[in-house]
Amino acid sequence: MLVKKLIGKEVIGSHGDKIGKISDFDIDILSAKVNHVVIQAGFNKKYVIKLEDIVTVGDTVILRLTEADLQKTLSKSK
Repeated sequence: MLVKKLIGKEVIGSHGDKIGKISDFDIDILSAKVNHVVIQAGFNKKYVIKLEDIVTVGDTVILRLTEADLQKTLSKSK
């Protein structure tokens, strides 16, 4: 799948909670590997997740995590 088709896809947490939309990717240029996916959740909140946290990609992106899980990791990084 092309990156441009993923940008803007809605992201859903493991409990069906709407988290946000994919806004960007962190890519290792040398290996051409995606390191992380950036999720925009509202105007000021962003989550950075690993590829392993994604269960499926279709019309929406389904995560293994809930938004509460993402908020915990966000608060740990501050």
